Amino acid sequence: MHKLKHIFLPLFILFTITMSAQQKLIDYVNPMVGTKSMGHTFPGACAPFGLVQLSPDTEEIPHNIDGVYQPDAYKYCAGYQYDDKTIVGSSHTHFNGTGHSDLGDILIMPTTGDVKLDMGTADNPESGFRSRFSHENETAQAGYYSVLLQDYDILAEMTASERVGVHRYTFPKGTETGHIILDLDYGIYNYDGKVLMANLRVEDEYTLTGYRITRGWSRMNYTHFAVKFSKPIKNYGCQNKEKVLYNGFWRKFDMTKNFPEMFGKHLTAYFDFDFSDGKPLEVQVALSPVDCLGAMKNLEAETAGKSFDAVKKETQQKWEKELSCIRFDADRDTKSVFYTALYHTMINPSVYQDVDGRYRGIDHNIHQAAEGQTNYTVFSVWDTFRAEHPLMNVIKPARSTQFVNSMLNH
Repeated sequence: MHKLKHIFLPLFILFTITMSAQQKLIDYVNPMVGTKSMGHTFPGACAPFGLVQLSPDTEEIPHNIDGVYQPDAYKYCAGYQYDDKTIVGSSHTHFNGTGHSDLGDILIMPTTGDVKLDMGTADNPESGFRSRFSHENETAQAGYYSVLLQDYDILAEMTASERVGVHRYTFPKGTETGHIILDLDYGIYNYDGKVLMANLRVEDEYTLTGYRITRGWSRMNYTHFAVKFSKPIKNYGCQNKEKVLYNGFWRKFDMTKNFPEMFGKHLTAYFDFDFSDGKPLEVQVALSPVDCLGAMKNLEAETAGKSFDAVKKETQQKWEKELSCIRFDADRDTKSVFYTALYHTMINPSVYQDVDGRYRGIDHNIHQAAEGQTNYTVFSVWDTFRAEHPLMNVIKPARSTQFVNSMLNH
Protein backbone atom coordinates (compact mmCIF):
# COMPACT_ATOMS: atom_id res chain seq x y z
CA MET A 1 0.00 0.00 0.00
CA HIS A 2 2.90 2.34 0.80
CA LYS A 3 4.32 1.83 -2.71
CA LEU A 4 0.93 2.47 -4.33
CA LYS A 5 0.70 5.84 -2.61
CA HIS A 6 4.02 6.84 -4.13
CA ILE A 7 2.87 5.72 -7.57
CA PHE A 8 -0.47 7.60 -7.56
CA LEU A 9 0.64 10.76 -5.74
CA PRO A 10 2.14 12.45 -8.85
CA LEU A 11 -1.06 11.66 -10.76
CA PHE A 12 -3.27 13.34 -8.18
CA ILE A 13 -0.95 16.36 -8.03
CA LEU A 14 -1.27 16.69 -11.82
CA PHE A 15 -5.06 16.24 -11.83
CA THR A 16 -5.84 18.70 -9.06
CA ILE A 17 -4.17 21.79 -10.51
CA THR A 18 -6.58 24.69 -10.05
CA MET A 19 -8.54 25.75 -13.10
CA SER A 20 -10.78 28.73 -13.80
CA ALA A 21 -13.95 28.69 -11.69
CA GLN A 22 -15.86 30.66 -14.30
CA GLN A 23 -15.93 27.89 -16.90
CA LYS A 24 -18.04 24.78 -16.35
CA LEU A 25 -16.39 21.50 -17.21
CA ILE A 26 -19.39 20.33 -19.23
CA ASP A 27 -18.77 23.26 -21.59
CA TYR A 28 -15.64 21.44 -22.79
CA VAL A 29 -17.55 18.26 -23.66
CA ASN A 30 -18.38 17.71 -27.34
CA PRO A 31 -20.59 14.59 -27.76
CA MET A 32 -20.27 14.85 -31.55
CA VAL A 33 -16.68 13.58 -31.28
CA GLY A 34 -16.51 10.01 -32.58
CA THR A 35 -19.79 10.12 -34.51
CA LYS A 36 -18.06 10.08 -37.90
CA SER A 37 -16.78 6.94 -39.60
CA MET A 38 -15.76 4.26 -37.06
CA GLY A 39 -15.82 6.24 -33.80
CA HIS A 40 -18.98 4.36 -32.74
CA THR A 41 -20.26 7.07 -30.40
CA PHE A 42 -23.66 8.78 -30.29
CA PRO A 43 -24.45 12.51 -29.83
CA GLY A 44 -27.60 12.18 -27.72
CA ALA A 45 -28.43 12.69 -24.06
CA CYS A 46 -27.74 10.48 -21.06
CA ALA A 47 -26.97 10.71 -17.36
CA PRO A 48 -23.63 9.40 -16.06
CA PHE A 49 -23.67 5.58 -16.16
CA GLY A 50 -27.44 5.71 -16.86
CA LEU A 51 -29.70 2.97 -18.19
CA VAL A 52 -31.06 5.37 -20.86
CA GLN A 53 -29.03 6.75 -23.76
CA LEU A 54 -31.54 8.83 -25.75
CA SER A 55 -30.11 9.66 -29.16
CA PRO A 56 -31.07 10.11 -32.83
CA ASP A 57 -30.50 7.29 -35.31
CA THR A 58 -29.61 7.96 -38.94
CA GLU A 59 -29.29 4.50 -40.45
CA GLU A 60 -29.09 4.69 -44.23
CA ILE A 61 -29.34 0.96 -45.01
CA PRO A 62 -30.92 -2.11 -43.44
CA HIS A 63 -28.34 -4.26 -41.66
CA ASN A 64 -29.62 -7.44 -43.19
CA ILE A 65 -31.02 -7.89 -46.70
CA ASP A 66 -32.46 -11.28 -47.64
CA GLY A 67 -30.42 -12.92 -44.90
CA VAL A 68 -27.13 -11.37 -46.06
CA TYR A 69 -25.20 -9.22 -43.57
CA GLN A 70 -24.33 -5.79 -44.98
CA PRO A 71 -20.69 -4.73 -44.37
CA ASP A 72 -21.57 -1.05 -43.88
CA ALA A 73 -23.73 -2.04 -40.90
CA TYR A 74 -20.57 -1.97 -38.77
CA LYS A 75 -20.54 1.83 -39.13
CA TYR A 76 -23.79 1.99 -37.18
CA CYS A 77 -22.72 0.41 -33.90
CA ALA A 78 -24.08 3.51 -32.13
CA GLY A 79 -26.91 4.20 -34.61
CA TYR A 80 -25.68 7.62 -35.81
CA GLN A 81 -23.33 8.63 -38.63
CA TYR A 82 -22.26 12.26 -38.96
CA ASP A 83 -22.24 12.18 -42.76
CA ASP A 84 -25.86 10.98 -43.05
CA LYS A 85 -28.55 13.43 -44.13
CA THR A 86 -31.69 11.97 -42.53
CA ILE A 87 -32.90 10.97 -39.07
CA VAL A 88 -35.30 8.05 -38.61
CA GLY A 89 -36.13 8.89 -34.98
CA SER A 90 -34.62 8.72 -31.52
CA SER A 91 -34.20 5.49 -29.57
CA HIS A 92 -33.45 5.01 -25.89
CA THR A 93 -30.53 2.56 -25.71
CA HIS A 94 -27.14 2.83 -27.42
CA PHE A 95 -23.68 1.38 -27.17
CA ASN A 96 -20.82 3.85 -26.76
CA GLY A 97 -17.52 3.12 -28.47
CA THR A 98 -18.03 -0.64 -28.74
CA GLY A 99 -17.31 -2.69 -31.85
CA HIS A 100 -20.75 -4.25 -32.00
CA SER A 101 -24.12 -3.14 -33.44
CA ASP A 102 -27.14 -3.65 -31.19
CA LEU A 103 -29.84 -1.98 -29.02
CA GLY A 104 -31.79 1.02 -30.39
CA ASP A 105 -34.84 0.22 -28.26
CA ILE A 106 -38.14 2.14 -28.35
CA LEU A 107 -37.81 4.51 -31.33
CA ILE A 108 -39.87 7.74 -31.27
CA MET A 109 -40.39 10.15 -34.17
CA PRO A 110 -42.65 13.26 -34.29
CA THR A 111 -44.38 14.03 -37.59
CA THR A 112 -47.03 16.20 -39.22
CA GLY A 113 -49.30 15.63 -42.22
CA ASP A 114 -50.36 12.16 -43.28
CA VAL A 115 -49.48 9.34 -40.89
CA LYS A 116 -46.70 7.13 -42.27
CA LEU A 117 -45.71 4.01 -40.37
CA ASP A 118 -42.84 2.86 -42.58
CA MET A 119 -39.37 4.32 -42.09
CA GLY A 120 -38.75 5.17 -45.73
CA THR A 121 -35.33 5.43 -47.34
CA ALA A 122 -32.51 7.94 -47.21
CA ASP A 123 -32.83 8.52 -50.96
CA ASN A 124 -36.57 9.09 -50.66
CA PRO A 125 -37.40 10.33 -47.15
CA GLU A 126 -40.96 11.22 -48.19
CA SER A 127 -41.68 7.50 -48.59
CA GLY A 128 -41.71 7.15 -44.81
CA PHE A 129 -41.54 9.05 -41.54
CA ARG A 130 -37.81 9.87 -41.55
CA SER A 131 -36.71 13.51 -41.94
CA ARG A 132 -33.82 15.46 -43.36
CA PHE A 133 -31.64 17.47 -40.95
CA SER A 134 -28.63 19.77 -40.97
CA HIS A 135 -25.73 20.05 -38.52
CA GLU A 136 -26.29 23.81 -38.61
CA ASN A 137 -29.50 23.20 -36.66
CA GLU A 138 -28.09 20.58 -34.29
CA THR A 139 -26.77 20.97 -30.72
CA ALA A 140 -25.07 18.32 -28.58
CA GLN A 141 -24.07 18.83 -24.95
CA ALA A 142 -23.51 16.58 -21.97
CA GLY A 143 -27.08 15.69 -20.99
CA TYR A 144 -28.80 17.52 -23.85
CA TYR A 145 -29.36 17.20 -27.60
CA SER A 146 -31.51 19.12 -30.09
CA VAL A 147 -32.11 19.07 -33.83
CA LEU A 148 -34.53 20.62 -36.30
CA LEU A 149 -36.41 17.97 -38.27
CA GLN A 150 -36.57 19.85 -41.55
CA ASP A 151 -39.30 17.89 -43.31
CA TYR A 152 -41.72 18.71 -40.48
CA ASP A 153 -40.19 21.95 -39.13
CA ILE A 154 -40.25 20.33 -35.67
CA LEU A 155 -37.63 21.19 -33.04
CA ALA A 156 -36.72 17.93 -31.27
CA GLU A 157 -34.99 18.23 -27.88
CA MET A 158 -33.80 15.43 -25.60
CA THR A 159 -32.46 14.99 -22.09
CA ALA A 160 -32.42 12.07 -19.67
CA SER A 161 -32.21 10.97 -16.07
CA GLU A 162 -30.65 7.61 -15.19
CA ARG A 163 -33.75 5.59 -16.17
CA VAL A 164 -35.95 8.04 -18.09
CA GLY A 165 -35.54 9.65 -21.49
CA VAL A 166 -37.31 13.02 -21.78
CA HIS A 167 -38.34 14.50 -25.13
CA ARG A 168 -39.67 17.96 -25.99
CA TYR A 169 -41.15 18.55 -29.45
CA THR A 170 -42.03 22.04 -30.61
CA PHE A 171 -44.32 21.81 -33.63
CA PRO A 172 -44.64 24.66 -36.16
CA LYS A 173 -47.16 27.41 -35.48
CA GLY A 174 -50.57 26.68 -36.90
CA THR A 175 -50.30 22.92 -36.42
CA GLU A 176 -53.64 21.52 -35.33
CA THR A 177 -52.82 17.82 -35.22
CA GLY A 178 -49.36 16.32 -34.83
CA HIS A 179 -48.26 12.71 -34.52
CA ILE A 180 -45.85 10.66 -32.47
CA ILE A 181 -44.63 7.49 -34.16
CA LEU A 182 -43.59 4.73 -31.73
CA ASP A 183 -41.65 2.05 -33.58
CA LEU A 184 -41.13 -1.20 -31.65
CA ASP A 185 -39.80 -3.00 -34.73
CA TYR A 186 -36.73 -0.80 -35.20
CA GLY A 187 -33.34 -1.78 -33.83
CA ILE A 188 -29.66 -1.11 -34.44
CA TYR A 189 -28.37 -4.07 -36.47
CA ASN A 190 -31.93 -5.01 -37.31
CA TYR A 191 -32.76 -8.24 -39.06
CA ASP A 192 -35.78 -10.45 -39.46
CA GLY A 193 -36.16 -12.29 -36.18
CA LYS A 194 -34.35 -9.81 -33.94
CA VAL A 195 -37.63 -8.72 -32.31
CA LEU A 196 -39.09 -11.83 -30.71
CA MET A 197 -42.21 -10.06 -29.39
CA ALA A 198 -43.47 -6.56 -28.63
CA ASN A 199 -46.43 -5.35 -26.62
CA LEU A 200 -48.00 -1.91 -26.30
CA ARG A 201 -50.87 -0.97 -24.00
CA VAL A 202 -52.75 2.34 -23.76
CA GLU A 203 -53.41 2.73 -20.03
CA ASP A 204 -55.17 6.10 -20.24
CA GLU A 205 -55.16 9.21 -22.43
CA TYR A 206 -51.70 10.22 -21.14
CA THR A 207 -50.00 6.88 -20.43
CA LEU A 208 -48.59 3.90 -22.33
CA THR A 209 -46.84 0.78 -21.08
CA GLY A 210 -45.23 -2.07 -22.93
CA TYR A 211 -42.20 -4.19 -23.58
CA ARG A 212 -40.19 -5.78 -26.32
CA ILE A 213 -38.03 -8.89 -26.29
CA THR A 214 -35.08 -8.94 -28.68
CA ARG A 215 -32.07 -11.06 -29.45
CA GLY A 216 -28.71 -9.68 -30.45
CA TRP A 217 -25.59 -9.35 -28.34
CA SER A 218 -27.75 -10.94 -25.63
CA ARG A 219 -29.63 -14.09 -26.61
CA MET A 220 -32.78 -12.62 -25.07
CA ASN A 221 -33.07 -9.03 -23.88
CA TYR A 222 -36.16 -7.66 -22.10
CA THR A 223 -36.89 -3.93 -22.33
CA HIS A 224 -40.00 -2.80 -20.46
CA PHE A 225 -41.15 0.81 -20.70
CA ALA A 226 -43.69 3.37 -19.51
CA VAL A 227 -44.55 6.55 -21.44
CA LYS A 228 -46.15 9.77 -20.14
CA PHE A 229 -47.37 12.48 -22.52
CA SER A 230 -47.92 16.09 -21.45
CA LYS A 231 -50.99 16.29 -23.73
CA PRO A 232 -53.93 13.87 -23.95
CA ILE A 233 -54.00 11.42 -26.83
CA LYS A 234 -56.70 12.29 -29.39
CA ASN A 235 -56.53 9.20 -31.52
CA TYR A 236 -54.18 6.27 -32.08
CA GLY A 237 -53.56 3.20 -34.16
CA CYS A 238 -50.93 0.72 -35.27
CA GLN A 239 -49.45 -1.23 -38.12
CA ASN A 240 -48.78 -4.91 -37.51
CA LYS A 241 -47.44 -6.97 -40.38
CA GLU A 242 -48.39 -10.27 -38.74
CA LYS A 243 -51.92 -10.78 -39.99
CA VAL A 244 -52.26 -14.05 -38.07
CA LEU A 245 -52.82 -12.05 -34.90
CA TYR A 246 -56.13 -10.80 -36.30
CA ASN A 247 -57.68 -14.23 -36.81
CA GLY A 248 -60.52 -15.76 -34.83
CA PHE A 249 -62.23 -13.85 -32.05
CA TRP A 250 -60.16 -10.72 -32.58
CA ARG A 251 -61.77 -10.10 -35.99
CA LYS A 252 -64.69 -8.65 -34.06
CA PHE A 253 -62.50 -5.63 -33.38
CA ASP A 254 -60.43 -3.33 -35.57
CA MET A 255 -57.13 -3.76 -33.75
CA THR A 256 -55.43 -1.14 -35.93
CA LYS A 257 -57.44 1.83 -34.57
CA ASN A 258 -58.02 2.88 -30.96
CA PHE A 259 -57.62 -0.68 -29.67
CA PRO A 260 -55.75 -0.42 -26.34
CA GLU A 261 -53.75 -3.67 -26.54
CA MET A 262 -51.25 -4.29 -29.35
CA PHE A 263 -48.95 -7.28 -29.92
CA GLY A 264 -46.59 -8.42 -32.63
CA LYS A 265 -43.04 -8.93 -33.82
CA HIS A 266 -43.28 -6.00 -36.26
CA LEU A 267 -45.27 -3.39 -34.36
CA THR A 268 -45.37 0.34 -35.12
CA ALA A 269 -47.96 2.69 -33.57
CA TYR A 270 -49.00 6.31 -33.96
CA PHE A 271 -50.59 8.78 -31.54
CA ASP A 272 -52.33 12.02 -32.49
CA PHE A 273 -52.22 15.19 -30.37
CA ASP A 274 -53.86 18.61 -30.50
CA PHE A 275 -51.37 21.47 -30.96
CA SER A 276 -53.86 24.30 -31.42
CA ASP A 277 -52.72 25.73 -28.05
CA GLY A 278 -49.24 26.31 -29.50
CA LYS A 279 -47.54 24.46 -26.62
CA PRO A 280 -44.81 21.84 -27.17
CA LEU A 281 -45.32 18.18 -26.35
CA GLU A 282 -43.15 16.65 -23.62
CA VAL A 283 -42.72 12.88 -23.53
CA GLN A 284 -41.18 10.92 -20.67
CA VAL A 285 -40.08 7.35 -21.45
CA ALA A 286 -38.92 5.22 -18.52
CA LEU A 287 -37.16 1.89 -19.00
CA SER A 288 -36.96 -1.17 -16.78
CA PRO A 289 -35.19 -4.51 -17.17
CA VAL A 290 -37.82 -6.10 -14.89
CA ASP A 291 -41.42 -5.17 -15.77
CA CYS A 292 -43.80 -2.32 -16.65
CA LEU A 293 -44.53 -1.64 -12.98
CA GLY A 294 -40.83 -1.10 -12.47
CA ALA A 295 -40.76 1.32 -15.40
CA MET A 296 -43.64 3.29 -13.87
CA LYS A 297 -41.86 3.42 -10.51
CA ASN A 298 -38.70 4.64 -12.22
CA LEU A 299 -40.63 7.40 -13.97
CA GLU A 300 -42.41 8.46 -10.78
CA ALA A 301 -39.16 8.53 -8.82
CA GLU A 302 -36.98 10.38 -11.33
CA THR A 303 -39.04 12.67 -13.58
CA ALA A 304 -42.74 12.76 -12.59
CA GLY A 305 -43.91 16.35 -12.14
CA LYS A 306 -40.63 17.74 -13.51
CA SER A 307 -40.35 19.87 -16.62
CA PHE A 308 -37.94 19.15 -19.45
CA ASP A 309 -35.72 22.04 -18.34
CA ALA A 310 -35.67 20.80 -14.73
CA VAL A 311 -34.50 17.32 -15.77
CA LYS A 312 -31.89 18.82 -18.09
CA LYS A 313 -30.52 21.03 -15.30
CA GLU A 314 -30.30 18.14 -12.83
CA THR A 315 -28.55 15.87 -15.31
CA GLN A 316 -26.03 18.50 -16.36
CA GLN A 317 -25.26 19.12 -12.68
CA LYS A 318 -24.59 15.38 -12.31
CA TRP A 319 -22.21 15.49 -15.27
CA GLU A 320 -20.42 18.51 -13.82
CA LYS A 321 -19.93 16.67 -10.53
CA GLU A 322 -18.67 13.48 -12.18
CA LEU A 323 -16.23 15.32 -14.47
CA SER A 324 -14.83 17.37 -11.57
CA CYS A 325 -12.94 14.30 -10.28
CA ILE A 326 -10.07 15.50 -12.49
CA ARG A 327 -9.09 19.15 -12.89
CA PHE A 328 -6.16 20.58 -14.80
CA ASP A 329 -5.11 23.75 -16.60
CA ALA A 330 -4.52 23.92 -20.35
CA ASP A 331 -5.71 25.69 -23.49
CA ARG A 332 -9.36 25.26 -24.47
CA ASP A 333 -8.74 22.72 -27.26
CA THR A 334 -6.74 20.47 -24.94
CA LYS A 335 -9.43 20.68 -22.26
CA SER A 336 -12.09 19.87 -24.83
CA VAL A 337 -10.22 16.75 -25.97
CA PHE A 338 -9.64 15.65 -22.39
CA TYR A 339 -13.10 16.24 -20.93
CA THR A 340 -14.86 14.80 -23.98
CA ALA A 341 -12.80 11.63 -23.56
CA LEU A 342 -13.50 11.58 -19.82
CA TYR A 343 -17.22 12.04 -20.56
CA HIS A 344 -17.13 9.00 -22.86
CA THR A 345 -15.66 6.85 -20.06
CA MET A 346 -18.73 7.55 -17.90
CA ILE A 347 -21.53 6.41 -20.23
CA ASN A 348 -20.97 2.67 -19.75
CA PRO A 349 -21.14 0.47 -17.73
CA SER A 350 -24.82 1.29 -17.29
CA VAL A 351 -27.15 0.97 -14.31
CA TYR A 352 -29.28 -2.13 -14.80
CA GLN A 353 -31.81 -2.15 -11.99
CA ASP A 354 -34.97 -0.31 -10.98
CA VAL A 355 -35.17 2.34 -8.26
CA ASP A 356 -36.50 -0.33 -5.87
CA GLY A 357 -33.35 -2.45 -6.36
CA ARG A 358 -34.88 -5.17 -8.53
CA TYR A 359 -32.98 -6.34 -11.59
CA ARG A 360 -33.08 -9.13 -14.15
CA GLY A 361 -30.10 -11.41 -13.70
CA ILE A 362 -28.15 -13.19 -16.37
CA ASP A 363 -30.27 -16.25 -15.43
CA HIS A 364 -33.37 -14.18 -16.38
CA ASN A 365 -34.71 -14.44 -12.85
CA ILE A 366 -35.61 -11.28 -10.93
CA HIS A 367 -33.18 -10.49 -8.13
CA GLN A 368 -33.07 -7.90 -5.36
CA ALA A 369 -29.86 -5.94 -5.02
CA ALA A 370 -28.38 -5.91 -1.55
CA GLU A 371 -28.64 -2.66 0.39
CA GLY A 372 -26.11 -0.18 -0.93
CA GLN A 373 -25.43 -2.25 -4.06
CA THR A 374 -26.16 -1.29 -7.66
CA ASN A 375 -26.27 -3.76 -10.54
CA TYR A 376 -24.57 -2.72 -13.81
CA THR A 377 -24.42 -4.05 -17.37
CA VAL A 378 -22.65 -3.30 -20.72
CA PHE A 379 -19.12 -4.04 -19.58
CA SER A 380 -17.64 -4.96 -22.97
CA VAL A 381 -14.59 -6.12 -21.04
CA TRP A 382 -12.51 -7.06 -24.09
CA ASP A 383 -12.48 -3.30 -24.82
CA THR A 384 -12.31 -1.93 -21.28
CA PHE A 385 -10.11 -4.11 -19.08
CA ARG A 386 -6.91 -2.42 -20.29
CA ALA A 387 -7.79 1.18 -19.47
CA GLU A 388 -11.43 1.89 -18.49
CA HIS A 389 -11.50 -0.25 -15.36
CA PRO A 390 -8.01 0.70 -14.16
CA LEU A 391 -9.04 4.35 -14.59
CA MET A 392 -12.24 3.80 -12.60
CA ASN A 393 -10.15 2.22 -9.82
CA VAL A 394 -8.31 5.53 -9.52
CA ILE A 395 -11.03 8.17 -10.06
CA LYS A 396 -14.27 6.30 -9.10
CA PRO A 397 -13.21 3.57 -6.62
CA ALA A 398 -16.65 3.23 -4.98
CA ARG A 399 -18.38 2.78 -8.33
CA SER A 400 -15.62 0.43 -9.47
CA THR A 401 -16.43 -1.79 -6.50
CA GLN A 402 -20.04 -1.92 -7.70
CA PHE A 403 -18.84 -2.92 -11.18
CA VAL A 404 -16.83 -5.81 -9.77
CA ASN A 405 -19.74 -6.96 -7.57
CA SER A 406 -21.99 -6.90 -10.67
CA MET A 407 -19.52 -9.09 -12.54
CA LEU A 408 -19.39 -11.52 -9.63
CA ASN A 409 -23.20 -11.65 -9.59
CA HIS A 410 -23.16 -12.43 -13.32
